[in-house]
Amino acid sequence: MSMTMDDSIKRCTAKRKTALVIEIIQGKTTVSEASRSFDLTPSEIEGWVEDAKRGMENSLRANPLDIREQYEKQLRDLQEAYGEAMLELRARKKASGPAGCAGRELIRRIQQGLLAEGVAVSIAKLCTWFGIPRRTVYYKPVKAAPKVDPRFAEPIKKMIEEEPSFGYRTVAWLLGFNKNTVQRIFQIKGWQVRKRAVGMRPRIQAVPSVAAAPNQRWSTDLARIWTGKDGWASLALVTDCHTRELLGWHLSQSGKATTAPRSSMR
Repeated sequence: MSMTMDDSIKRCTAKRKTALVIEIIQGKTTVSEASRSFDLTPSEIEGWVEDAKRGMENSLRANPLDIREQYEKQLRDLQEAYGEAMLELRARKKASGPAGCAGRELIRRIQQGLLAEGVAVSIAKLCTWFGIPRRTVYYKPVKAAPKVDPRFAEPIKKMIEEEPSFGYRTVAWLLGFNKNTVQRIFQIKGWQVRKRAVGMRPRIQAVPSVAAAPNQRWSTDLARIWTGKDGWASLALVTDCHTRELLGWHLSQSGKATTAPRSSMR
């Protein structure tokens, strides 16, 4: 390292600091080399370089500031930074409220809480503190509310009032509508048929149905059939479990519990 300073000067005088900073700015030496050569910390030397840069910037101004004004400006900057840090701390305490708030609700809630205490903070600054994009706060949904065409809604409503047990598939098939359209109208209007409760229920123990000969075991089944102008009807069938022969049937509009016994009489 080339040194132009007087080596007889042992303490860090202003002249010695100036010579060292000039060599660092000119690239003749580095901060790490200077710290090893003069037994100084790198942070101390970097502070001298920053002070020198600020002094040069001030001296090149049209109206240079004196030392007092420079210190006062630094003091004001520190006070502003401290005040902003304390304000951010208060905002973060406000944010530690109910969990699960989305970004928009969080920023709005914090801003309203600070306003209630007499402190006005911009949304841009709150978004910067909490790392939330401003577009998240300013976004307004433009999607319009869903509309229902009366040409579909009126016949659907009329049918489900007459037959409350019909689902959207049955209604769509009878009216000749698209089932997705009917399902969407059911969802918007709240016309869905109430579903059965989900859970465990007591069941009858299943026993294998085995018949070694005819007339040992019969089975019944029930199906709903569309009969046209008469509407839906219930068809009850009785079959032999051994021969699978149809033993009887009964067609009823009611579909009551007595429909199955009547099918065995025919």
